[in-house]
Amino acid sequence: MYFLIKFIFYIIFLINSILCYDPPPRTYHNSVIINDRLIIIGGDKPVTEVPGGTYELIYLDLSKSFDNTNLSWNLVHEGDLPISTWSSTAIVSLDNSTIFLIGGMFDKNTHDYVSNPVYTYNYLNSKWTKPSITGDSVPIRQRMTGVIDDSGIIYIFGGYNFTTFGEVYNEMNTLDTSSMTWKTLSIINNLPPLSNGYSASILPNGIIVYFGGLDGNVTLAPMKNVSNNLSIIFNSKNATGNDVDSRWLFASVLTPDGHIIIFGGCDLNYISVSPKLAILNTNKSPYEWSIPSSSEINSPPSIYGHTANLYYNYMIITFGYDADTNYVIYNSTVYLYDITNNTWVTRFNPPPPPSPSPSPSTPTSTPSPHSPKFLKPLLIGLGAIGVLICIAIFVFYKKRNEILKIAGSN
Repeated sequence: MYFLIKFIFYIIFLINSILCYDPPPRTYHNSVIINDRLIIIGGDKPVTEVPGGTYELIYLDLSKSFDNTNLSWNLVHEGDLPISTWSSTAIVSLDNSTIFLIGGMFDKNTHDYVSNPVYTYNYLNSKWTKPSITGDSVPIRQRMTGVIDDSGIIYIFGGYNFTTFGEVYNEMNTLDTSSMTWKTLSIINNLPPLSNGYSASILPNGIIVYFGGLDGNVTLAPMKNVSNNLSIIFNSKNATGNDVDSRWLFASVLTPDGHIIIFGGCDLNYISVSPKLAILNTNKSPYEWSIPSSSEINSPPSIYGHTANLYYNYMIITFGYDADTNYVIYNSTVYLYDITNNTWVTRFNPPPPPSPSPSPSTPTSTPSPHSPKFLKPLLIGLGAIGVLICIAIFVFYKKRNEILKIAGSN
């Protein structure tokens, strides 16, 4: 019986160690959603950790319910980044097969800045590669946000260059994900100021909305100054509505009905701003800011250097610095905001699965998250457990037979 109890304990321990992962806190990371996975990429670790960024690829399974105080993170065992990265930008391809990681990369060993960095992650094969890219030369940078349009072109505006003593840009570069070609757009009129740490969202009509962030290195942009970009033409307009503190290093999501929800950020002294949460209505002309009255109830602390992603009716906020205490305090909690009720919640419940189709549907280019390819890291782990189970059973019965043999001889 002793051997059996010990065997069961080891099996439970091994299963938990493979299926669950306790990630270190981080800031200035990236997060994207592919199918039912919230994937966290890179980020800067606390100063108490080994210097450098985080290399592992982790995710939350959004097909299952969870409580934000008891998270089951998963580690992609073959997903380690070839570099360390923070304050970069990550964009998912139109077919959900590839993550494009741009800017903010450092050598793992020397911690030197990597020049003109672009890496791609093949989600189906769990493989990072450095693609060959032609076209115009683009500056290395951090603190920028990329968006992708319906034709697969990624737009990168502005950014901050750590290698040139803090040079800031206001040029627009595009990366064609089909031809893998960089292009610097020629924009003369209404060009926004030098900018980094801003928000960027692309609307269904192709307009890219920019606001917030740092103008150059000296002032914060007023949140009511909004820039639109369509067909490489910038237009600036003033938003109306509630007053919203200027900020940078905040996060935003675009809802299906055309509202941009922002959360967090800080001022130039890395102190919290007010309100923590605000909504920009892009359906009105001019755009209009509003502050939901219920958004302060059970609100998280003010954070910056975090990310936000929208999954159905949840805005999911991950990691960052806690601006309400001290800028060296890292936030390791996931916060959930229900956009349908404008309330903070602690419980995540995925939408019910769609009803089965009466007739077979045509397979899409992207498999289900439950397909063998996506379960590869898990299956490897379970395969290892299977071998250990067989060994443990063999050892258990061998010991049992020895005990019975000794007892019989006596």
